[in-house]
Amino acid sequence: MMRTMLILGGTVLALAGCAKPGAPPAPPAQAEAEKIVADTEVSFTGGNVEAIMGHYADGAVVFDPSVLDPSNDRAMQTKWTAGYVTMKPSDQTVGSRHVQVLDADTIVASGVMSFTAAVGPTRQMLRTRYTDVYQKQADGSWKIVHEHMSGPPPETPMP
Repeated sequence: MMRTMLILGGTVLALAGCAKPGAPPAPPAQAEAEKIVADTEVSFTGGNVEAIMGHYADGAVVFDPSVLDPSNDRAMQTKWTAGYVTMKPSDQTVGSRHVQVLDADTIVASGVMSFTAAVGPTRQMLRTRYTDVYQKQADGSWKIVHEHMSGPPPETPMP
């Protein structure tokens, strides 16, 4: 019995030694990457500035569609987000989404997002094209480190 335990124990140790130390971590599965992106996008119509900003890494570079220059200033990005929240976005749909897993630490999501928002005295359907680069953080969370949004080309029909 003791001999069997020693043999089994030795086999387990030998197999454990087969794992290569320092092997790169596996990238997320496609379904996991798509869930990360979808969970982030759901927060965009929740009306909570802090919840939305929680999906962005400190120092993220963001292009706001209404401002020419990008910003990595979190206070400015929070101000932009607060302005967006005051528009009370709802009825969000995401079409033409593409999620690319580049490696164990990087996901790129791009697509076209439509939503209804208060624009002046009326509610209108708006649409934006976007690219978000997600990076895995030291704590295991995924945060947007780069975002570029732009309006659709002129004369593009609404869905």
